[in-house]
Amino acid sequence: MTGASASARAKGARGATASWVLYDVASSAYALMIPSVAYAVYFRAHVLEDSPAADAIWGMAVALPLVVAGLLAPLLGAVADLSGNRRRLLALATVASATATMFMAGVGKGDVLLGVGLFFVAHLGYMVATGLYDSYLPLIAPPGRAARLSSLGWGVGYLGGIAVFLLTLPLTREGLSDATARTFAQTFAVTGAFYLLLALPALARLPARAIPAGRADAGTAYRRIRETVRGWRADVEVPKFLAAYYLINDAVVSIAVFTPIFLRTTFGTGVQELLALTLVFNAIALPATLAFGWLGDRWSQRGAIYATLAVWAAVLAVMGFGTGAWVPLTVALLLGLVLGSTQSLCRSLFARMVPTERASEYFGFHSLVGKVSTALGPLVFGLVSTVTGEQRLAMLSLGLFFAAGAAILATVRLR
Repeated sequence: MTGASASARAKGARGATASWVLYDVASSAYALMIPSVAYAVYFRAHVLEDSPAADAIWGMAVALPLVVAGLLAPLLGAVADLSGNRRRLLALATVASATATMFMAGVGKGDVLLGVGLFFVAHLGYMVATGLYDSYLPLIAPPGRAARLSSLGWGVGYLGGIAVFLLTLPLTREGLSDATARTFAQTFAVTGAFYLLLALPALARLPARAIPAGRADAGTAYRRIRETVRGWRADVEVPKFLAAYYLINDAVVSIAVFTPIFLRTTFGTGVQELLALTLVFNAIALPATLAFGWLGDRWSQRGAIYATLAVWAAVLAVMGFGTGAWVPLTVALLLGLVLGSTQSLCRSLFARMVPTERASEYFGFHSLVGKVSTALGPLVFGLVSTVTGEQRLAMLSLGLFFAAGAAILATVRLR
């Protein structure tokens, strides 16, 4: 009986891990097609008709849900820990995001408010969901394998981008113009449905604690958050790491958001070519993220992060000074090496510092820092680009975030 119970528990653990990885496949499809490529280009080129203020408007559209999600994240994390309803909250956020994404197919030329509103709901839901999803890592990762499991999820997640690219190829093959816009927009319906369908196993299989850890009202959650923050006065390593992550993530997300627009504006890269480069990026990102995860566990997670930052410096140099037709492909290859790797390593490094009984709350702060930071970067990029008229200069300015984040990370003492 004991052996059968142990076998059932092991099977359940494997099922939870597999569904956790599969959720990354689902959410990565959204992350690629909506804020990074298809909807970003569609909103700027078709809805806004490439107006001079397009960069600034899109920057604000991206920043708003990030700020709101970040402010909600610690509270929702504390509520999830106290109530035991982490999986239910994850389900609500996922369904809201996927549904709003599907409705984006109805956004047409000049529908700025509708386009921003649906994106706000979709991106807010996605950000809340990913914060709750990340908080499962310290609970399901085997000892000493956090970096590899985190990288496995992030790396295999890129298959979601490849799958959606292939699924939507008949809709995007003709590019984006007034004549093809209605067909192109169906990409968003396919992406939302894909996100929801592949997320279902995680919403059914991830651990759902039956016994609450305490009262889950807002007052209790706020008091718990206050206690946690006060405790950091004696243990400053968590806030130091969060400060480093704030700066590094600022640059990472800003580059991810604006690279398709940068390549289209500066190098004349067409929509179809952007989607082809996205396929190249995903093909490189999968093995690269897995390799950096292995490196993080076998060598040093912090050292592996520094290795990715060196590649990020090369990315900015190519975009800031490159002039040939080789630039778009080179950028896609370099981004494939480090975009997922950097974020995955930061996630697994933070998991080492988190008490498992308060994982959702701590990852709520991680989410708060990540979301607030990703608001500042797009705003800075949009402001520099609008004021100077130089997207190259706006890209190069993001290097300051990397440098400052690396300096702070060097001071963090790890247990």
